[in-house]
Amino acid sequence: MISVSTIKSYMFCPLKLYFQSNIDGDVEEDYFISKTLKDLRIDIQDILHKNLRHIKKDMDENEIEKRLSIGINNQIKTTFDIIEEINEKNKEEDEEEKPKKEDEIEFIDKKDEKKEDEDGELNKLKKELINEINLNIKILSLKVAQSMKVLDKDGGEIQNLFFPTSMYNYLIRDIGLDLIGVIDKIEVEKGNYFPISLKSSNPPVNGVWDGDFMEAIANALLIEQEFNTYVTVAYVDYLKIASRRTVIIDTDARKSFFKVLTNVNKIIEKGEIPTVKTGLKKCENCEYKELCDNS
Repeated sequence: MISVSTIKSYMFCPLKLYFQSNIDGDVEEDYFISKTLKDLRIDIQDILHKNLRHIKKDMDENEIEKRLSIGINNQIKTTFDIIEEINEKNKEEDEEEKPKKEDEIEFIDKKDEKKEDEDGELNKLKKELINEINLNIKILSLKVAQSMKVLDKDGGEIQNLFFPTSMYNYLIRDIGLDLIGVIDKIEVEKGNYFPISLKSSNPPVNGVWDGDFMEAIANALLIEQEFNTYVTVAYVDYLKIASRRTVIIDTDARKSFFKVLTNVNKIIEKGEIPTVKTGLKKCENCEYKELCDNS
């Protein structure tokens, strides 16, 4: 089966997908961190939802923000402790499996330098995530305060305005499309299903990135099969700036998706080498840059 993440790789660069499919690349660690942080964001949404129930209409914005934040710092700390523990364990296993030459000298300071670089990247991720969450809490606090004032209701009475009935990390397989994907979030309102993609990346000025666009269409098609319904709208939440972008699932969008799906199958199943433009800005940090330059 073709995964939705595979389609996103194709949208980033078809040649990168070819290398990933035909070369044994080690992407497990990056995937683990990415998935763990996405799960953390979902956990934080649950905490905010629960904390909102205890907000009262006579609280000011600062008090609302403090109440909404309860338990979030502990959740962040616990998650990053787990990431660091798993990373350290993986490094130890790699060192044990790595063959050493008899005349090879292992310099401790070099190992320390590498560890500092890795720790620095993790701390950077943690800082960015905390800034993102703080921004989202501030925005939510303002919206909650205004809503309680207008409606004259406590937080527990208006929680569905901000947290509609949802399903998280929902796995769907569509045998007919030969497609599989895990949808970050599905909001259900009045019998309608809305797929939501949660993104930590910076958004474009308008709309959504091409890869996010295709993911939204794929998620809509999977939901249609799973719940025997029809999806006309999907959303992409860019969490860094707390912005929700709309994706219209119309006929043109569906046609473009099936065209991409056909091309992905050619690369995965038939091993066809795609022709792409190189030397672009996104190529600079690609792990397959050298292979691409030499191909």
